[in-house]
Amino acid sequence: MAETIIDLQNVTKSYEPGTLVLRDVSLAITKGAFVTIIGPSGCGKTTLLRLINGMTNFDSGQIKVMGKDLIDWDKIQLRRSIGYAIQQGGLFPHLTIEQNIGFVLSISGSDSAAIENRVNSLAELMGFNEQQLQSFPSALSGGQQQRAGVARALAANPEIILMDEPFGALDNITRRKLQSELKEMHQSLGITFVMVTHDLHEAFKLGNSVVIMNEGKIEQFNTPEMILEKPSNEWVENFIGFS
Repeated sequence: MAETIIDLQNVTKSYEPGTLVLRDVSLAITKGAFVTIIGPSGCGKTTLLRLINGMTNFDSGQIKVMGKDLIDWDKIQLRRSIGYAIQQGGLFPHLTIEQNIGFVLSISGSDSAAIENRVNSLAELMGFNEQQLQSFPSALSGGQQQRAGVARALAANPEIILMDEPFGALDNITRRKLQSELKEMHQSLGITFVMVTHDLHEAFKLGNSVVIMNEGKIEQFNTPEMILEKPSNEWVENFIGFS
């Protein structure tokens, strides 16, 4: 039986009294999965990621990450244990690409030789040359910045990578190329990926399981094939494009 690495049970979240952003959400993600989360704007996708990463609190329910209850985690340690990639890379503009990639390792106290080795390994994986590593983010294209953001998320060898619409600001050609690269990377590394996207094609291309959300609740969680074959209800059927 596959190991569950992220487990949410009956989780609710509100930012204002009486306004639920997440409604009794239960979700079990197995180790090594690539899960994509999609739904209309404001349905709770990003809030779900932020809860997993300990960036915001929840009202009720239980969340376990890597077998440990979220309330027992030191939140700084949790965030350093999980890679996080966002739209346009989220890079520090005053740091070089090399410094950005090695940032989490540097604040975690890794020695300089270990940081250099890890950065060089990730630079090779992402296709960065020495000149690009010494450049600041503004000197790189959007696609290169996004690669650097993914490299930084991978730097500390996390078991989980969370991604919040990482390719949303890119042109279609660059986005499709990075999607293919990310899928190959997942297959080779075996890390658990959880990715929020607004792009239905992207969700079904990358995810081996897809979460479809609406108004703070999960409408369906299954493989792309099963969702296409058997939408759970009329809303899902309409959302994925059936007439």
